[in-house]
Amino acid sequence: MTAAPARHPVQNASPVDPGKQRGLQRLTTDDGFFTILALDHLIAFQTLINKDRSQVTYAETVEAKLALLRIFMADASAVLLDPAFTIGPAIGAGILPSHVGLIASIEGEGYDDFVGERRTRFRSGWTTRKIRMIGADMAKLLWFYRPEASTAADQRDVVRRLVDECAGLSLPLVVEPIWYPMQGEDVTSAQWRARRVEGIIESAHLAGELGADVLKVEFPGEVATDEDRAAALDACRRLDAGVTQPWVLLSAGVGYEAFKMQVEIACRAGSAGFLGGRSIWGEAVAAQGELPRVDAARVAGERFRELVAVTRAHGRPFRPGLSGADLTAAFPAGWYEKWQA
Repeated sequence: MTAAPARHPVQNASPVDPGKQRGLQRLTTDDGFFTILALDHLIAFQTLINKDRSQVTYAETVEAKLALLRIFMADASAVLLDPAFTIGPAIGAGILPSHVGLIASIEGEGYDDFVGERRTRFRSGWTTRKIRMIGADMAKLLWFYRPEASTAADQRDVVRRLVDECAGLSLPLVVEPIWYPMQGEDVTSAQWRARRVEGIIESAHLAGELGADVLKVEFPGEVATDEDRAAALDACRRLDAGVTQPWVLLSAGVGYEAFKMQVEIACRAGSAGFLGGRSIWGEAVAAQGELPRVDAARVAGERFRELVAVTRAHGRPFRPGLSGADLTAAFPAGWYEKWQA
């Protein structure tokens, strides 16, 4: 595997918003990496508890999520949580330490389907204003996008509107583009897999152009062979070359060892970290019996620490900051009078 890129800190090219900058600082480690636990899963989480999720109560789901959350609080720079089961109870129980940032998902469960073409579904009664009011440092949007779909223009508008809303609240926004199969496509074909790689890169570039502050991306490729890994490194570098924002890798529920390799490749290409979920903790939720559950929880914690070490060894830190004339130009005397006015 070739050498990592120069580890110059990434800085967002957008005008300085001190509210957003403070939020982004709270989501990273002191040395500038995003080492984030994803725990905003809903149906998928309950299905791990019991394959017949109709047997899983609200209280059981909350209890399981909070128990899992406690495992990672010493090591995570931030957590991604959902309002349905986790954000309120986690805050109310005092589980979130002051040094751990909070990201809140804004989308609802699933998506609206138009003959195989997807449109984002927002959670009823949950808004960017509420996300800011509850003390979150960032909002997260799960964004299904295929440029050839009839929903594409509406999906681009979804991001534009949310970018504007978040800017009005000085709330950072992370966008998670998802490349999905459309009707009639053979997801097992080499042609589809190759197009998916390009789609992941293009969607990340577009989300950045539309104004996302951070990008949460799928891994553009595979890691089964040396050839796969080399191609994936090239794809990640092409993704990195087209964005000014920091980007992190999602886990998509792949096996842990595969995800660890994906994180290393992404970090060598310029990623600032990871935002991982089931690949880290899936077995800990599914384990039956106290001893297996305790052992799986221990393994999950070890996995997270390994990923933090991989990120620090190979990633590119995100450290926004100004000095000298640039600082006084961004914040001249009386700057606060016009800020968010």
